[in-house]
Amino acid sequence: MNILITKDKNLKFLFKIYYFIFLIITLTVLTSLVLKNSFYQKSVITKILPKSIGENNIEVDHINDLYTARSLQENKHIDDIKIDQIRKTKIIPNITVVRLPNDLQTIKSVKNRKELFIKITLPLIVQENEKLLSLNQKIKIIKNNIDQMKRKEAIWIHSLMEEYQADSLDALLIKVDTIPVSLALAQAVIESGWGTSRFAYEGNALFGQYVWGKNNDGIIPNERDTDAKYKIKSFNSLSESVASYMKNLNTNFHYNDFRINRFVLKSNNIPIKGTHLAEFLFSYSIEDNYIDKIKNIIQINSFEDFDNSSVDKEPSLLTDII
Repeated sequence: MNILITKDKNLKFLFKIYYFIFLIITLTVLTSLVLKNSFYQKSVITKILPKSIGENNIEVDHINDLYTARSLQENKHIDDIKIDQIRKTKIIPNITVVRLPNDLQTIKSVKNRKELFIKITLPLIVQENEKLLSLNQKIKIIKNNIDQMKRKEAIWIHSLMEEYQADSLDALLIKVDTIPVSLALAQAVIESGWGTSRFAYEGNALFGQYVWGKNNDGIIPNERDTDAKYKIKSFNSLSESVASYMKNLNTNFHYNDFRINRFVLKSNNIPIKGTHLAEFLFSYSIEDNYIDKIKNIIQINSFEDFDNSSVDKEPSLLTDII
């Protein structure tokens, strides 16, 4: 007998009870899922391989952007980073954090807030430097074997020369090179306010680069003059911000002296210090004391301990972060 069409009042009443219970259970499950997504944001670490010519084939733990400052602090991969150990070993964990948590400023301890910013930013800087070093070494190999250059290499070199606005291999070698870790880290601190600026957490902008034009992605500063047209350049990830910053120092004509001094020091096997090369970044900011500010940040925080660091080549396990 089909209870949907039955005239039995008891069966009809029983069916209504079952239907009401089923409805309550369904709504409870749906509500639970909605609340779970609201309070627990899931991030995934995946291994990615660099694809660009000249990059090292290194596995990277890639941490996605759905987290809070607290969950990031408690994440095993981040917690395992020991700043004092890095200062001694010069080995940086191969971890990539995609975005800054927008509640970084809520960490009450200044020491903990600074440490978390270093843990996020330091690997990105060293990773990008290793890409540049790999490119530099490949250019040198081609230059030293110029008579045996293959067509594929010639096309690649030509493309790189256009990208870096260089008219010779020697000029290209001066431009395609690493940035002192201490210098990059200090500028990231200054330009992003230790990762708490609106530009940093809204646009992944660690270095306060200006852009002009409607087609350029950027964030308009609140204090910008009404007739001003510039914006603070925004990025899809923190890694893109670091790469853009280094490309800026390596190509912009304002930093010719910076690049020449870097090249001279390296050519003579003289250790490169961030405090020394900071002298040639007077065009980076309109602040009169900008160079002194960079030097002070480097010295107070002992950032030169991180110079000449390298990425840990040991692969890490894939992990889910809740």
